[in-house]
Amino acid sequence: MKDPYVYDDCDVLINQANIKDKDKLAEFENRMTNLAIVSLFKNVHTISDTKDVFKIHKQLFEHVYEWAGIARTINIYKDEPILGGISVEYTAYNHITKALKQIDHKYFKQDWKSLRKEDFMHLFTRMIADIWQVHPFREGNTRVVSAFAFLFLKQQGYNYNVALIRQHAKYFRNALVMAFLGEHAEYQYLQNIFVDAITNEDAAVSQDKYTKIKDYEINTYQYVHHKAK
Repeated sequence: MKDPYVYDDCDVLINQANIKDKDKLAEFENRMTNLAIVSLFKNVHTISDTKDVFKIHKQLFEHVYEWAGIARTINIYKDEPILGGISVEYTAYNHITKALKQIDHKYFKQDWKSLRKEDFMHLFTRMIADIWQVHPFREGNTRVVSAFAFLFLKQQGYNYNVALIRQHAKYFRNALVMAFLGEHAEYQYLQNIFVDAITNEDAAVSQDKYTKIKDYEINTYQYVHHKAK
C-alpha cells in the first residue's frame, strides 16, 4: 500500500527538516530526541495511564515529525533478524486506543508500591512489553517506552540507569521483541536488563552480559524503519 508517512520520490519518512537521506535523517532525529529527552527527564512528569505515551512522543519528536504525539493511521511491520525475518504482530491502527485502555485496566489499578521488588519487576516488565507491542506510532516506539519506563519507575521510587539502556539499546530492543511472542514470549531478557537498570549496574562493566540473546549476536543487529502493511 502507499505509505502516507514517506516522500513520494524516496523511501524516507517525511520530516520537518525535509531530509531525504535515511542516514542524515537518523542523525537529525537522534540529535533532536537526545536534546528533548534531557528536558523530559529534568521536569516533573506524572504517569497516570498509557495515554501518557502520546505526551512523551510529542515532546521527543515534535521537531522531527509533524505527526509527533499522534497515533499511526496505518498498519506496520518490521522484519526482525532475531526472529529469522518474521515481524512482531503489532496492534492494528484502528485498535490502538482500545488496546491501551485494556492495558490501563490490567495494570493501573495495581497498588504498585505495595509489591515486593521481585513482584514489581515481574509485573512492570510485562506492562512495558504490552505497551511496546501496541506500537502506537509510525516510528519512535522503543524510545517512547524507554522514557515511559524511566518516568514510571522514578514515580514509584526506583532509580533507572538510562546510560545502561542507551549503551545496550540494540539488546533492549531485541529483548522487547522476545517479550512479545504470544504464548512463546520470553520475558527474562527484558526483565534482566530492567533489574540491572534499577540496581545501577555499570554500563561498561556489564558489556559482556548483553552480547547475545540465545544464539543471536546483538552486534549484528542493524536498525531499519518500519514498513506499511
